[in-house]
Amino acid sequence: MKAARIDVGRIRRGQIIDAATVIISQQGLQNLSLSEIEKQAGMSRGQLTYYFKTKEDILLAVFDRLLEMMHERAQACDTQGEGWERLQALLGHLLLSPPAFPEFGALQYTFLSQISHREDFRRRLADLYEQWRVYLSQDFADELTRRPSNRKVSPRALAVLVQAVLHGLLVQRAAEPEAYDPQEVFDLFRDLLSTYLWDGGPAQQKAPGSRSSTNGAAARRSQNDSQEVPS
Repeated sequence: MKAARIDVGRIRRGQIIDAATVIISQQGLQNLSLSEIEKQAGMSRGQLTYYFKTKEDILLAVFDRLLEMMHERAQACDTQGEGWERLQALLGHLLLSPPAFPEFGALQYTFLSQISHREDFRRRLADLYEQWRVYLSQDFADELTRRPSNRKVSPRALAVLVQAVLHGLLVQRAAEPEAYDPQEVFDLFRDLLSTYLWDGGPAQQKAPGSRSSTNGAAARRSQNDSQEVPS
């Protein structure tokens, strides 16, 4: 049996992309240069330009790597149920699981900062975010078909809200990892959505053995009646 052929070119390109990713994450996009990439990757200029003709080509390859990371994060929940179950899995994965790629946040915000003058970056990020909104909308639509809500809100609006909240929370965590308790925020956001849509979510559930205010008032009236002295 022949040994599997090693794709040296693919390995070298991956090493160059990894090196550029480290530089962007640690030093910023302004310090990305061919000489810095050479040092980080341990390659000569000739090796570097053999696989990527220009720094711009490397930058685009790093951007593609970012998009792959974002796809992988979203797809991690694709097989976990459907509708509300999958939505909860997505929220839990993004809020409770540590990022699979520590450099993800730095890359995302670096490229977001470029979209005002890089239409290619803006368009591709916009397309990816729209894909996520479509998937989220479909999950909400499926769940609202099974469990209709009294609220007049579209699946699209719910998807936009969820995406906005997730972006905001992830920005806070990128700036300050201890900004909030992930489990507490996950429970809160899930319960807010559930309670808003179906008026019977976890936020309204009583602890075992607890009494409602109505039952408590009835008990007090009963106690007062029993204490009255007949005339």
